[in-house]
Amino acid sequence: MNRLEERGEELAAVRQDGLLKQLLRIYLSPPQPAEEAGAADVSNLTPALFSAYRDLDALRYDFPVVLLDGPDERVGVPLSSLMDELVARKVADGTGDGRQRRDLYKLERSIKTLTAQTKEQRLGPLWRSATKRCLAEIDGGKRREALRNYLRSARSTLSQDGLVVDCDEQIGHKFFSHAWTRIESERGLQTRETLDELIADLSAIIDADRMRSARATSSDALRTAMGAEHAGGIDFDRLSWTLRSSGHYRPLKASRRKRLRRVLKVLKTERKRLGSNAGNGKSPRRPYQPKNIADSCVDALELFNAELERAVELFRAVRIARLEVENRYDEARHDPFFAGFDQAQLTTEELRALPTVLVFVANDSLDGDNKAALIDILSSDLPIKVVLEFRDLPDSLPLGAGSVGYGGWAASLGSMTMGLRTALVIQTAASHLPRLTAEIADGLRHNGPALFCVYTGPEERDIQVSRYLRCASAVESRAFPCFVYHPGRGSDWAQRFSLLGNPEPEQPHPKHVFNFEDADGRERSEEIAFTVVDFLAMDTRFSAQFVPIGPEEWHPNMIPLGSYLGIEDSETFGKVPYVLMVDQENTLHRVIVRRGLVTAARRCADKWHSLQELGGIENSHALRLLQTERQRMIEQTGTEPPVASEPEPVAEDIPVPAAEPTTGDEPEPQATTAAGEQAHIETELCTSCDDCTDRNSMMFAYNDAKQAYIKDITAGTFRELVEASENCPVCIIHPGAPSNPDELGLEDLVRRASQFN
Repeated sequence: MNRLEERGEELAAVRQDGLLKQLLRIYLSPPQPAEEAGAADVSNLTPALFSAYRDLDALRYDFPVVLLDGPDERVGVPLSSLMDELVARKVADGTGDGRQRRDLYKLERSIKTLTAQTKEQRLGPLWRSATKRCLAEIDGGKRREALRNYLRSARSTLSQDGLVVDCDEQIGHKFFSHAWTRIESERGLQTRETLDELIADLSAIIDADRMRSARATSSDALRTAMGAEHAGGIDFDRLSWTLRSSGHYRPLKASRRKRLRRVLKVLKTERKRLGSNAGNGKSPRRPYQPKNIADSCVDALELFNAELERAVELFRAVRIARLEVENRYDEARHDPFFAGFDQAQLTTEELRALPTVLVFVANDSLDGDNKAALIDILSSDLPIKVVLEFRDLPDSLPLGAGSVGYGGWAASLGSMTMGLRTALVIQTAASHLPRLTAEIADGLRHNGPALFCVYTGPEERDIQVSRYLRCASAVESRAFPCFVYHPGRGSDWAQRFSLLGNPEPEQPHPKHVFNFEDADGRERSEEIAFTVVDFLAMDTRFSAQFVPIGPEEWHPNMIPLGSYLGIEDSETFGKVPYVLMVDQENTLHRVIVRRGLVTAARRCADKWHSLQELGGIENSHALRLLQTERQRMIEQTGTEPPVASEPEPVAEDIPVPAAEPTTGDEPEPQATTAAGEQAHIETELCTSCDDCTDRNSMMFAYNDAKQAYIKDITAGTFRELVEASENCPVCIIHPGAPSNPDELGLEDLVRRASQFN
């Protein structure tokens, strides 16, 4: 049986199955206004895999995060990780038995609760407040005192401190500001040490010249310096003559003395800006606090240009100072050079020593000027770090009949920037920031521009689930996958690019086992693929794209969306994709996903596969080369090399009720159209898919209900009629008989048309 005959049998089966036709109509049709009014039917449903994460307070995960103070090399560490480290240390020193470990984890839960209730508290105060809560729950005085002492001892063991932050709408700003400030402070410390050395050397030259000058060696100056109590009959006139006449001292030229003082003033001004090393007993230590933070790309460029102008003056002074310290400054040669010293004379090392600029910008605020400035930054070698925050995914809403726009140019900006080959790019969601701390620190230290694309979730009022869960699901579903592109790590993609942070990066979608009870109370399990549709199911704007189906309407041709996306288009005929969702009572529902979201899921999967190829997973070039080599081996040896066996597919565990038999009250299937009858369309069954009207808008048209009919049979060919019939998703176009007996290929066309008449 050829494919055409198989298709004919499939068509016949669909036509005779009333329930399947109804389900296909739901899947293929865009939501109608009347249906949208009832979209609240899914507002209380969530993806089945979310049922285990409804109470995040009872779970340990990557938040809250402690933004550590120095000297710890880590920028931010989850509170849960710090507590695990503490427990391990207490166990190692013999003070971490079972009850003591439980006390520490109870304290952790209390700190977590307090963090959600307060804003920007440090670990120290939170630890003390949580300790009071834990002690208040204990009745016995001896036990309370023992716990107080143990928690005090544990706090001294845990030496780290820092700001404790939750996964809120400001997490991106807090995390990157803290990391950038730490790194810029390190850079400032290195510059401060260099300036201290130069200032000391220049001051020594100036002081030596002053001490051996005529004024400093006069008898009056010597008598004042010695003091009356130590004069003791010294002849200061003779001492002054001796000092002036001894040695070969030559005073500094006036021009050099002026140059040294001018340079020293520039260095001291910059040194003051960088803060003090330590307190002097009168004033406290004043660490360097970088301030080059902007809220637009235009402002970032202006800040950097101002920094560059200041740097020209600073590095001119540094170069002159080094020449003077080494006594190599030649006025005839160096004066003209430094008179024309500008940005063009700065070396690569000097440019790398410049303070960086950090800019925060939201993807929906990239207007024309900001967009142009962003492109200028990313295509340059300027040390500007851009944090591009995405508050909304997708960044375009449903478009047209049955289609959903997923992602715009901003959502693809990270991928596009990698093509510039100079900018470092990191894409992640707020939920995964703690997992990429080391990569983010490297990015902020990168000598050139860096782009950090971070999904932080919508405004608080639009959150249906926790922000952490929403952000984590954006990564998990491949809606906003993690990747790192570091141009300084090598010359090829294998060294530069990584899919670090993504769950199961080698798979199209992560899969999880979902356990549940069926209608008979039996424990069942199903492996569920988590796709972008599960992510979009949390967005009320797409409620009309989901249609719950009761168990009495379940059909064998309904298949999980993950499986539907994994089969060829030719195999999807007559299949209806669904996702599993649960309500507040944990009742399981099958929900049909309309074709528009399935199209969005396919686009998302294509983008993910492109990233996989860059990461060396299922790379088409490598697979093609492997196939070529395999064919060469077959030709040389005459035998086929062994192929690794693939794992068996997981069987569906959810029982699917068989289709109910038709009753006498249901309409009989329509009789097939006799050969030679006029071509026609079953207009009332049209799903408005646009295929036929896009094919020939003169032959096919829509009526007022946006359902197709044949407008002018003479406006096209019989071939167009047949091809439209073959591509109609609900098989309602009947081509009839050809009207032009001279049309080419008529015999084959008539044979193909017979399947639809």
